[in-house]
Amino acid sequence: MRRVLILLLVLLLLSACAAPAEVVREESSTPPLQETPEQPAPAEISPEKEVPVEEVPSEDHVLLTLDAPLADGRTLTLEAVGKRLDEYSLGVREVRVYDGDALIQTILSREVIEDFWGDSDGGIVSEYTQCWNAEDSMTAADMNFDGNTDLGLFAFSPNNTIPFYFWTWDPEAEQYRYAFTLQGPAVRPEAQEATAEYKSGSAGSQWITEVYKPDKNGDLYLVRVERDTCDFEPEPPSYLDFDRGWAHEIWLPPQEAEPIRPDEGHGILEEEFVLIYREVPVYEADETNPGSGEGTVSHFTEIWELKDGELKLTSREEYTHENHQ
Repeated sequence: MRRVLILLLVLLLLSACAAPAEVVREESSTPPLQETPEQPAPAEISPEKEVPVEEVPSEDHVLLTLDAPLADGRTLTLEAVGKRLDEYSLGVREVRVYDGDALIQTILSREVIEDFWGDSDGGIVSEYTQCWNAEDSMTAADMNFDGNTDLGLFAFSPNNTIPFYFWTWDPEAEQYRYAFTLQGPAVRPEAQEATAEYKSGSAGSQWITEVYKPDKNGDLYLVRVERDTCDFEPEPPSYLDFDRGWAHEIWLPPQEAEPIRPDEGHGILEEEFVLIYREVPVYEADETNPGSGEGTVSHFTEIWELKDGELKLTSREEYTHENHQ
């Protein structure tokens, strides 16, 4: 019996030694490293997309509204209707004329554009004028001094003063009729004169003012041309005094000439007109020692007038700041 107990004890000790030892791991206070997620590549900035010109225009709408008083006491309403043509300009397609709430006339720009330009644009006729902004797209003024307000449209943008297409009011027909085109138009109500102004000559060396008056039918005709020019050279020893301005001239059409209308042009002044007046600011240098730059400078205003078929000096007054204050 004793021998059996000893055998059992030996077997138990052997099994305990064979059991694997339990491994205890201490927890680290530092969290495990995490992999940094891959950063996305920066998005490429695309350049600004240029908007095609054909996508810029707006729809037709009223650009400007003006009142147009008439000689009979009524006041018409003029509506310039058009749209933006491109980034820099807009245009008028038509003008609606209202007498109260009644639409009495619709004026299409295309009609005058076609008449003015003809086939100069390869047979393509624009339906719109061309101007800078809505405020300048249309004007209203009595251009022939009959008491009725006429209307003008800013025609296009040249490298000069602005031309306007003008329609005058026809009282008998109760309609506006296209009349003329004037560049840089203005009116002188006291003298009952309408004017057109623009630069001319080499590098803009001349400033032209065409002066018109209405005939008995209310149609304008040219009465004279005023020209300011820096091309003029006075007779020695005088020089043109640029500090006081340019030479001012007045030219008349020949008496036997047919009336010249605004759209007809006046031709070459020196060949087709008569010079009747010239005012010239001049100066003269009197050097005590020529070449030294020492001396005095005198200023004069010369008046030349047509006398006996010849332009003659009729006045030469000294100019000083004291007598012109």
